[in-house]
Amino acid sequence: MVPEKGFAIRTFLCISCCVTTLKAGFTLEQGIPHFNTKPYFLETPSRNVTALEGQSAYLHCRVAQLGDKKVSWIRKRDLHVLTSGVHTFASDERFLALHADRSENWTLHIRFSQARDSGEYQCQVNTDPKISMLFTLTVKEAATLMDGSDQRYVRAGSTIQLSCKTSIASQPPGLLYWYRDSEILRRSGRVNITTQMENETVSKLMIHDARISDSGNYTCWPTKFLPASVMVHVIPEEKTAAKSQGGGSNGNSNSGSTTTATTASSTGAHPVPRCPWIPLLVVVFSQAYIMPVHTGPSLLSGPYR
Repeated sequence: MVPEKGFAIRTFLCISCCVTTLKAGFTLEQGIPHFNTKPYFLETPSRNVTALEGQSAYLHCRVAQLGDKKVSWIRKRDLHVLTSGVHTFASDERFLALHADRSENWTLHIRFSQARDSGEYQCQVNTDPKISMLFTLTVKEAATLMDGSDQRYVRAGSTIQLSCKTSIASQPPGLLYWYRDSEILRRSGRVNITTQMENETVSKLMIHDARISDSGNYTCWPTKFLPASVMVHVIPEEKTAAKSQGGGSNGNSNSGSTTTATTASSTGAHPVPRCPWIPLLVVVFSQAYIMPVHTGPSLLSGPYR
């Protein structure tokens, strides 16, 4: 019984050793185990990377058993070699190669990423033949969207309601602040701020019992996105009432002038002529064509009489 148990233990240890050896880079060719010394790529979290404009973008490439070979990052659209090993060859200083000693990670770091950085990048190892892995980078505008128009008019005593959201729902906004001019608004008293960050980032600001002093430039600013602003004007109740009274007095004055005109026409008064030069023409033509009347002797005398 003891020899059988010892044999079973030796068999188990041998199988475990073989499995461990295969995982470590051994392969079987013609039934003979030997080392696989060629570099190969390891799985990465994602080869489709999305970054926000103005923020840093990271492309992570993992290579095992690199040996004396080098890892290079190549921009596919123009085949420009950006980095080789830990050295950067791009004239654009935003591109950096990140690598820690004895690490399998070779990272391309793009600082202050821009929309034109979007595209495909190759992580390449200078083996013979060369091996490479393709990554896709998408840089999106990090904008904040404010609901409604950029000019708001609110009556004094009512509620100011503002809402904003980020343009990319999948990206965390970082910290989110509301400003009135240069003052940071906090949740207290008449001010209520609610921010939802589940499916997408949506923040709402409510200020109850609006006052004239609440007028100003309101800004929603997630720290990882560009801010959005709106101008709020709080209109006092006095001006609203004055406008209403002004409209009523104009209406009365119009009705009074209409009454005066009606009264004048009913009493037979002649309206003022629209063409004041017509009476002058009448007088001129009257003097030209009417014969003067003579009271003296007749002009017809002599043989014509």
